Amino acid sequence: MLVIDEVYHHTALQISSSDLLYLIERLKVKKENEIDTLKQKIEQFEQKRRAEEVAYQSLSPVRKWFAGRPASHHQAVEYMVQVKERFRKMEQIRRRIRELDLIVERIQLAEQHHQEKIVLTPETIREIRQLSETEDVQA
Repeated sequence: MLVIDEVYHHTALQISSSDLLYLIERLKVKKENEIDTLKQKIEQFEQKRRAEEVAYQSLSPVRKWFAGRPASHHQAVEYMVQVKERFRKMEQIRRRIRELDLIVERIQLAEQHHQEKIVLTPETIREIRQLSETEDVQA
């Protein structure tokens, strides 16, 4: 199957449709693993924050007075960096997985109609090339 770059309109790859489907499925798995990693990082941050709060609450009133505690706006910024940005990144990855699902459907439709060309974005082509190098698939 010929993979055509949608921006430059040239043949970017020549690969069998089964190999292309395999690589796209591997890309999806890789993206899902990224989401799992981000979820773990968020959970670690929340556990750390809860532990710090418990430790602070266990202090005597005098020690609380002397204990340095970050200002609330610092905590808010830390939350945005550690949690909100990661949720935003997870949503972007989920959108990318949905795009990959649509590409799989397009490839299967092209196979049914005996078409030998499919148009993909440069980003998708780049990801497929990178993955094909690591997966030992001829692309």
